[in-house]
Amino acid sequence: MLRYDLTIVAEHEFRVSHCLLAAEGVKRDDVKYAMSHPQALAQCDNYLRGLGITPNPAYDTAGSAKMISENKGLPEGCTPANTAAIASDLAGKTYGLNCLDAAIEDDDSNFTRFLLLGRRGVVQHLSRKIPSKTSIVFTLPNTPGALYKALACFSLRDID
Repeated sequence: MLRYDLTIVAEHEFRVSHCLLAAEGVKRDDVKYAMSHPQALAQCDNYLRGLGITPNPAYDTAGSAKMISENKGLPEGCTPANTAAIASDLAGKTYGLNCLDAAIEDDDSNFTRFLLLGRRGVVQHLSRKIPSKTSIVFTLPNTPGALYKALACFSLRDID
């Protein structure tokens, strides 16, 4: 951001919610494998372990739904009859898959934060009703206690 003179002008927090998606006619008990991005698989680890479903990493969540829907590029042993995707409800609708279970993530307080960046001075008319946040960028030496020393001044002044 510093290199290109950019600043944060807005943010959006998006709650991460995963579904277990499968082809028409597949029931949850039929599912032996789940395909998804490694991060989504990790976010649903307890759910998968509880059902004895083996995770299979793929390049992305919606891409996994597409692979199952089209029966293309599935790992060895995986078929649309025994494999589900972990992806969004929208991915299921887009690729014609049924949602066998919704909100399967282990932590319901998982959010992804998106930032809108702009050049300094471009966005002048932000609403005063929107609460402000401050972000700082700094570098520190790679020495024990450097981060603590840098952040302690905030704590000592009750800055959150």
